[in-house]
Amino acid sequence: MRRSKKRRPEMEEKLAQVERRVRDARGRLRWRVDDALLPLEIQEEHSISQLKGDVLVISYNRDVRDKIVNVLESENHRYDVIGRSAQAVGMLKLAKYRMIIADFTRFRRTRIFEFIQKYQSHVKIISIVSDDRTARYLMQRGSYSFLMGRNFDPEQLRTCLVSSLRLKHRVCGLQVHGERCNRSCVNSYQTEDDLDFMELE
Repeated sequence: MRRSKKRRPEMEEKLAQVERRVRDARGRLRWRVDDALLPLEIQEEHSISQLKGDVLVISYNRDVRDKIVNVLESENHRYDVIGRSAQAVGMLKLAKYRMIIADFTRFRRTRIFEFIQKYQSHVKIISIVSDDRTARYLMQRGSYSFLMGRNFDPEQLRTCLVSSLRLKHRVCGLQVHGERCNRSCVNSYQTEDDLDFMELE
């Protein structure tokens, strides 16, 4: 009877390393292909002409999306709504956006920050977070401001929109230092006439 040949331990270790590298390479290639195809998939689902641009909302939660949309519509902002952060990168390649409102309560979505910092640094991000630690982390990554929890105050979102898009502040001066929103960024411009004047300037 023929004896089976056993591989040496060092050979087994080298083969395991090669297999890991091949798996990693295949994963990266699959990710790049999916990323490259995303704009085409979005065009098939929505078509470019249907994309509104301006504000992009990212959340799987219907209640959160509806809450955000109500504020956006009351402030006369155009918007698009999606669930996946991977789709957000594809959307940013197809339409012009000034703002992203992203739900980070269950997903990290940090790839959005990487893409924006590299290619579209003018786009601001309002992050919806579940705790202070995540809020601090995302502010360090480049978030304009944050809303605490899915039951956030819609008036705070309205304040963030006015402050970032109409008054064109670079970042929330309070939240970047760990303080809570007190509307001080918009208290000097509370009337429509003030805001219209700022836009004209």
